[in-house]
Amino acid sequence: MNHRKTTASIGIDCGSAACKGILLMDGKIKEKEIRPTGWSPKTTTREVLEELLRRADLPREDVYVVVTGYGRLGIDFADRIVTEITCHALGAEHIAPGVRTVIDIGGQDSKAISVKDGFVTSFQMNDKCAAGTGRFLEMSAHRMGADLYEFSELLKARKTCSLSSVCAVFADSEIISLLASGKTREEIAGGVIHSVVKRVMALAFRIEVESPVLLTGGLAELSVLKEVLESEIGKPVIASPWSRYAGAIGAARMIERRKEM
Repeated sequence: MNHRKTTASIGIDCGSAACKGILLMDGKIKEKEIRPTGWSPKTTTREVLEELLRRADLPREDVYVVVTGYGRLGIDFADRIVTEITCHALGAEHIAPGVRTVIDIGGQDSKAISVKDGFVTSFQMNDKCAAGTGRFLEMSAHRMGADLYEFSELLKARKTCSLSSVCAVFADSEIISLLASGKTREEIAGGVIHSVVKRVMALAFRIEVESPVLLTGGLAELSVLKEVLESEIGKPVIASPWSRYAGAIGAARMIERRKEM
């Protein structure tokens, strides 16, 4: 591949639920785009790329494109494909300079990453079970007759109850039983959040959790999740409006790593 004389780069993090794109120019974020991944990660990734190029009025050949995330495999129009662990570490450094630990809760998996200067030093990942992921929250909300917005509203009551099941399949049955026993939706929603955090903490305690700690992924927008994490970790947790774009930001910053090589 020819080395382009460009300071523009696009990073796309195509997750199982949402496809996020970031355009960097001279190291600064100029544009962002997010849309549901849908049934075809490749199609959605291309749409995100084309939209970012259109807004910036840039030709494709002048932009370095890196793709990461669940849907990265099979993308044949990227300049580089990079694992999401690497991208989340570099993106986290951009969002919170000096970050040492990243807790990422995505739609399909969850991760705990130790970071130093934007490089991964160790990590743990859960990609085999829905518990501890956004998918688990979505399933739980559906079981309670709510969408994710209504679920987040239920959390504002700051109530909770205990969910004993650590498996998403069994937890679904337990939620039905709790509703039948008279537990409120507010209590069950709080219980679901505590269950997710318990699963994530099982990963986090396998690495050395150091401050600053950054929460990434779409669930970073749930303030109650952040509060429960802080309580369990015993350290402050940062959540940024850019948290869900961490993977895309890191992917876009890969042009910097390329120049260092």
